[in-house]
Amino acid sequence: MNLRTALTKVKERADKGFWPEAAVARTEFHLSQIIRERGNDSAEAEGLVTKARSVLSRLLPYDPLDGVAAEDELALFDHLQPVFGGRFTGTSLLKYIL
Repeated sequence: MNLRTALTKVKERADKGFWPEAAVARTEFHLSQIIRERGNDSAEAEGLVTKARSVLSRLLPYDPLDGVAAEDELALFDHLQPVFGGRFTGTSLLKYIL
């Protein structure tokens, strides 16, 4: 299974309320980046990134992160990830805390 297929399956499960909204937004952001890097459907990528950024802008004020540039979206998505279930958020945020 390739990465795009895996992320798409995650998105389908999320539509059923299986995962928190912040986790779904992060997945959609990653999927949009993969689609763009492969030069595929830019409308699909734009839709995904717009939806993900909307969630980010709505949730971030509840848990702001000082010192992280707004342009470093991946770090901001990592910051909002729930840690319940033992999930690691990723490495993008590490440069701000180490």
